[in-house]
Amino acid sequence: MSNTLITGGSGLLGYHLECGLKPNKKELDVTDYNQLESYIKTNNVTKIIHAAAKVGGVKSNSLYPYDYFIENAAMNLNIIRACKECNIKNVVLLLSTCIFPESAPLPLTENSLHCGEPHSSNFAYAYSKRILEIGSRSLQKQFLVNPTCLIPCNLYGENDNYDVENGHVIPSLIHKCYQAKIANEPFVIWGSGNAEREFMYAGDLAKIITQISCNNVKIDTPMIISPDNIFTIREVVDFITKHMKFTGKVIFDKSKPEGILKKNTLNNTFKKHFPYFSFTDLDTGLQKSIEYFNKNYSSIRK
Repeated sequence: MSNTLITGGSGLLGYHLECGLKPNKKELDVTDYNQLESYIKTNNVTKIIHAAAKVGGVKSNSLYPYDYFIENAAMNLNIIRACKECNIKNVVLLLSTCIFPESAPLPLTENSLHCGEPHSSNFAYAYSKRILEIGSRSLQKQFLVNPTCLIPCNLYGENDNYDVENGHVIPSLIHKCYQAKIANEPFVIWGSGNAEREFMYAGDLAKIITQISCNNVKIDTPMIISPDNIFTIREVVDFITKHMKFTGKVIFDKSKPEGILKKNTLNNTFKKHFPYFSFTDLDTGLQKSIEYFNKNYSSIRK
């Protein structure tokens, strides 16, 4: 995979993708098309795994929708354009289950992706990510280039962004629990704790992407990737407090937003292509993630 460009290579998923070119943002700003095209040509890139994105939790998405839309839309449009201009046909594009319509029937399927408005808490991010699927179809129809669109559920793992204000739910909770333990204060969580989510260890997704990219697996539609297990935020908090050895008071602040309450997916397309894949269970994945967090606290993104 020496000629594979991995955008977002220094992030959560990029950390688990072992082979490929992983320029940091100073080396390659994907929001700048001229930089992107120059990097592709200079490095003879023949494959792209597009994992770069501006991401965050409910609070950050609610406060800064413009920022999320503009930055992600720019990156995604540039990647789509580069597929055509640089004649790159082996491309994996990463979407997210949070872009589905709020009113879509459960379990979510690939066919419901554009059938309504996304949840108001992350509408700007959602629309900017939907661009990837629309761009993929457009490339296929006009230029016979057919990128693979993957729709993973919530990711977590080593090298995550542990910013308590702007990070995703699991890394933010890990850091908040750590802070509460150090300060001998209550561990406060936004919302009731009853919101349900699916979570996937980033290392599992990296294995799947590597198989698709290296073996040029053909998938005709966007493909949802998710374990079958669903967890409430309260259950996730229980795992985190166990592995962080936190024995203080846990408070769920119901006055704060918590996003859409229920979200589960039907991943039949994935099971068709990967019938024997075994996902890392959440308890084990969180143990690995928290061990990494504790060991590397001084240098992690926070």
